[in-house]
Amino acid sequence: MKKIIVAAAVLALLGIAFFIGFTGYAVKEDAKPKGDSGIREFEVKAFRFGYSPDTITVNKGDKVRIKIDNTDTMHGIRIPSLGISGNDVVELSADAEGEFEWLCNVMCGSGHREMKGKLIVKGA
Repeated sequence: MKKIIVAAAVLALLGIAFFIGFTGYAVKEDAKPKGDSGIREFEVKAFRFGYSPDTITVNKGDKVRIKIDNTDTMHGIRIPSLGISGNDVVELSADAEGEFEWLCNVMCGSGHREMKGKLIVKGA
């Protein structure tokens, strides 16, 4: 019985992944928490030599997941002042107010140093 439940769950997840991959679904910059998790998800396209969107605004206390869509080669996001880095996904708790610059964490060519974005954390 457990095998059937696990198989059904796997098939459901694959179906969702297929839907997302082929419909062009993307999380918008004004993302809302998903279900009970309370995590705000954002999709950021990373390309030579920039990000779209290049600014994300959240509220202090939000749990944030940034999914990185590397469109042409491997890129990533590194937020030095928060000690956070990732190539596919970056997760954090927005515990401090302020503006936090992010950079590409993978050498991706001559414009690598110009790849920047910003996470803005507003007071609650």
